[in-house]
Amino acid sequence: MIQQPLGNQRSAFTLVELLASIAIIGLLIALMLPAIQTAREASRRATCANNLKQIGLALLSYENAQHVGPIGVSGQAGCGMSWWASTLPFLEQAAVSDRLDYSGSSTGFLLLHAGNAQVVNGLQIPSLACPSSTLDQMYPVGISSVQMPSYVGISGASNDLGFPETRVNTCCAPGGNLGQISAGGMLVPNRSIAYAEVTDGLSNTIAVGECSDNVYNANGVAMRIDGGLPLGWIAGTFELGTPPKYAADPAKPKMSYNITTVRYRPNMRDYTQPGIINDHGPNNPLVSSHPGGVHAAVADGAVHFLNDNMDVTVLKALSTRDDGIPALVP
Repeated sequence: MIQQPLGNQRSAFTLVELLASIAIIGLLIALMLPAIQTAREASRRATCANNLKQIGLALLSYENAQHVGPIGVSGQAGCGMSWWASTLPFLEQAAVSDRLDYSGSSTGFLLLHAGNAQVVNGLQIPSLACPSSTLDQMYPVGISSVQMPSYVGISGASNDLGFPETRVNTCCAPGGNLGQISAGGMLVPNRSIAYAEVTDGLSNTIAVGECSDNVYNANGVAMRIDGGLPLGWIAGTFELGTPPKYAADPAKPKMSYNITTVRYRPNMRDYTQPGIINDHGPNNPLVSSHPGGVHAAVADGAVHFLNDNMDVTVLKALSTRDDGIPALVP
């Protein structure tokens, strides 16, 4: 009987070798996943910052065309519109803007304005969405599905902790959890800000920041506080007047959507603090899913990353157009 030479014999993996190979492959995958996730977040973060860049440039383009910035939130019976609606033509959304009714009543309150509800139903504007956010972009408003933006306009800063701001009202949150709404920023209630009024400098005044993640109540339950919730990007305010002549009755919750008055450091996530509420607290903080901070666009269109640990007084100064306090964006 002729035997095959030993050199030509074929051997198979043993069970031990197979298990060892699987373990090594699993270990390599485990080592690679954090790097892949980091790379994906870096890409999402870059897109998020680029969105804010587009928004900041849209505000500049609006000012160049109108010689003032957009009204932060317009008040009328049944709720007017937010600054988002005014800037649509400069965000490559002129076709949407042309279909909206700007002149009637309840123009920003989709539960009462069927025409505008039809226009925004299902509409997704890419530059309004930060891809790092874990929040659902589309949200039910009556029978419509409406986009909730990842970014919020800055109306100014609160005057607690000794910050020198007089253009404020105590207002806007029910249940005794009252906050302050300011008109010292770039996007304020019922008034346009001329860029000549920004005496602190356009590069040192924040116009828009991120609000794209949850905060947590006393029981650890996640709470959404993004600027448009629960009425969407189109909603402005129910109230006439500009701080300090806004919301004359502080006991009534006269909310201003899509703007916030800065009172807390970036990524402060305690829902129980004054002025924070999901519908819609005047002092809802800037929060994001990015590790370590949030993005913000200053009035000249540049985008900066605000560190979680930045001093809140510095953030307030950057949120105010004319306080005269030396403060540079990090």
